[in-house]
Amino acid sequence: MLRGLVCYFLFLISFCSIAQTPFDPETESDFVKASYTKGNLITILSQGLTYPEKAVANGVEGNVIYSLKIDSSGNLESVEVKEEVSDELAAQAEESLAKLTADWTPSKLNGEAVDREYLVIFSYNIYYNSLPTDYHGKAKKFQDKGKLEKAVKVYDEAIENNPYTPEYYIMRARLKKELGDLEGASSDELQADKLKMELLAMVEIGQTQTLR
Repeated sequence: MLRGLVCYFLFLISFCSIAQTPFDPETESDFVKASYTKGNLITILSQGLTYPEKAVANGVEGNVIYSLKIDSSGNLESVEVKEEVSDELAAQAEESLAKLTADWTPSKLNGEAVDREYLVIFSYNIYYNSLPTDYHGKAKKFQDKGKLEKAVKVYDEAIENNPYTPEYYIMRARLKKELGDLEGASSDELQADKLKMELLAMVEIGQTQTLR
């Protein structure tokens, strides 16, 4: 039985995801992402967001993912849902995106304005009798003991649960280098670069549910 509700909301924007327009580091080293001119994107998208009560009661969590196309003139040309875990969560995310207007600084490649598609992710997570896992802290404890393989496994878990967070790939790459896995480290570094470039925004909505 669920009793007692302790909730908090995490609103975080980060540049991490797999977008509709893949990033090629060899040809797009001089690429500049689009930016919203009306204010801080995290503030605008997170304003008024709460975890829907029905979704909490049913234990519904996961990502609602949208593809946004911003053309070379700075217009928000299209918004398309790519993934949704429930209609209720998607409806709330869509309301948040409806706040956005056509006022963007367009993407630039080699100094030229270009059309570009990005992803915006609304990540809903319920934490039962706990706070979000501190993966960096867990990994560091193993690092301090010289147990690098176990530290890598911590980041394996972090990436499995949070595949759109580039910092986890970066930290795992550093550990792999120390272990001599240069190919694995290079792959993680490339993925981190791709995530940073391809995701326009990530908004995290977390709620802690107390079980008694």
